[in-house]
Amino acid sequence: MIDLHTHVVPPRTPFLERLAGSDPRWARLEPAGETGDVIVAGSNFRTVRRVAWDLVERRERLAADGVTGHLLSAMPELFAPWAPAGDALDYARAFNGWLAAEVTGHDGFFTGLGVVPVQDPVAAAALLGEIAGQGLLGVEIPSAPPGAPLHDPVWADFLGEAERLGLLLFVHAVGGALAATFPHPGAANGVVFPSSIGQAVGGLIAAGTLERFPRLRLLASHGGGSLLTSLPRLDFMRATTPALQELMPQPPAVYAQRLWFDPLLFDATLLMALVDVVGADRVVLGTDYPFMGADPVTHLDDPAVPAALAAAIRVTNPQRLLTSLTAPT
Repeated sequence: MIDLHTHVVPPRTPFLERLAGSDPRWARLEPAGETGDVIVAGSNFRTVRRVAWDLVERRERLAADGVTGHLLSAMPELFAPWAPAGDALDYARAFNGWLAAEVTGHDGFFTGLGVVPVQDPVAAAALLGEIAGQGLLGVEIPSAPPGAPLHDPVWADFLGEAERLGLLLFVHAVGGALAATFPHPGAANGVVFPSSIGQAVGGLIAAGTLERFPRLRLLASHGGGSLLTSLPRLDFMRATTPALQELMPQPPAVYAQRLWFDPLLFDATLLMALVDVVGADRVVLGTDYPFMGADPVTHLDDPAVPAALAAAIRVTNPQRLLTSLTAPT
């Protein structure tokens, strides 16, 4: 089993002493034995298990469960979209250097995705070559960056450079300001994440972005969320609107079929609906490890999901995607 949606919390963040004292919103980890607290703005944002930062113990536990690989990405709270652009660039370089060094010592069990200063699309684009040179396979980016959505023209150079370098863009759902209106973060997670990722990927389709970047490699978290319910409506609008046909010469589902999705839909019927639209080879294992309180992909063992499909999601599909990212060009 190869898990492509997993997170890591560096044991020392924000790495640079200058940043650590500049603003309390920089997340920092306070380990305490088998758990650790992630402190943000003076409060405990989340308590994490040791496997969130100790990759040696993590690999031992995973191997015992039959897992053969993890693609590591930053805990989304580490995006720091509020930070000044220069500080965010320094932090991104420190995180990427740390992760690139960490993954090299585990015989290929771990691979990694870098981060970029999401508040500065120009600097983010310029950093991609450095990330590729470090051996990282791509970049994790929030579904709702500050300033402008991913389909806005300000992100065109970033997307084009990611396409040119053959990097994977892992678009991860985020809560944003709306999440803060809920009485519990779990409620916000359940409601906001599906709409956030659905809007991000749907925007890339509807605005013609994926038409302009046909070789862009993009993995959408949480099964694409609400995208599945948006595609028929978008297809109807396209069929009756010539301007949309110029933006999308092909039906919206065709663009969705170019992307990859994790299976975090929590329901076998929804998963099968996604597979019917995008294809059995476009869903890859992702579990949000180590942040879920229970196994979030038990629906892969539902009788409604063919055993061959479940095996492909767990093993064949992620292996094929990783091979495409590491194969010589």
